[in-house]
Amino acid sequence: MAIFRATDIVEMALEIEKGGEIFYRTVAQKAKSPEVQALFEDLAQQEVQHYAAFEKLSQVSWDRSLMPADQWDQYLIYLQATVQSAFFQGQDKALSLAEQVTDEKEALRMAIGFEKETILFFHDLRDMVSDSDKKVITRIVDEEKLHLRRLAEILNRIQAR
Repeated sequence: MAIFRATDIVEMALEIEKGGEIFYRTVAQKAKSPEVQALFEDLAQQEVQHYAAFEKLSQVSWDRSLMPADQWDQYLIYLQATVQSAFFQGQDKALSLAEQVTDEKEALRMAIGFEKETILFFHDLRDMVSDSDKKVITRIVDEEKLHLRRLAEILNRIQAR
């Protein structure tokens, strides 16, 4: 059985943030409305900030397994289901998804899905880190929730037109 360490989880978080940045920058270039373009550009910049926070966490010396071996098999199934999303399959996939977007509503819906899955993943990550690192993850989860609200508000406005 593979041993999954805390550093592996942080590496996944780094990939998620980089993929989010790429997605948001690409759809920002395709956006027609200044409001949507500004939102996507802002979210891309926030993903850069989140990446930096996770990069800092990755430099912490973590030499322990995340959980006992008997719990790992169950958790691995859950984790794999979480990260099988197209958004979590690397930077190339995020770019490919963004390039396929045909309108702002579709981009907003995809972004909402990305943010929901990111919140779920980071919520679990928060449960695995030290108390001092929990504050960083909690701040990022709160910011991701704000991203989700902003995306939903703009999508609702566009759909109401």
